[in-house]
Amino acid sequence: MKNRILFFIAAAGLLIGAAACAPVSGQFYYTKTPYFEPTNPDNVELLRYKPRRPHIRLGEVWIRPEPGMTARYVEGRLRARAAALGADAVVIVRDRVHNHRVVDYYWYGHSRFREREIVGIAIRYR
Repeated sequence: MKNRILFFIAAAGLLIGAAACAPVSGQFYYTKTPYFEPTNPDNVELLRYKPRRPHIRLGEVWIRPEPGMTARYVEGRLRARAAALGADAVVIVRDRVHNHRVVDYYWYGHSRFREREIVGIAIRYR
């Protein structure tokens, strides 16, 4: 009985610890896309419309803003993640935080979304 209680306490501690270490932001590089050198995050555009110039989709960038993060900080993190992929711009396709305009028909990504998540497609102009 005592061993069971210790096991459940240890398991609960591991679950809480794992949840606390979940990443706040990240990126996913699409396979079979060309590799580009990282760009300057200050030059990465944030688009809330479909780009009109020819481009290549490099991958996805995302952030799960915590309460207290400013919109400027969140946008900076998205730009930094996209710049690491070599992107010139990020097309915002999911915004469950600020409820700003997004490009829904541009993305065919996963259908599971977290409550507070912003997802963008990193693109490189041709």
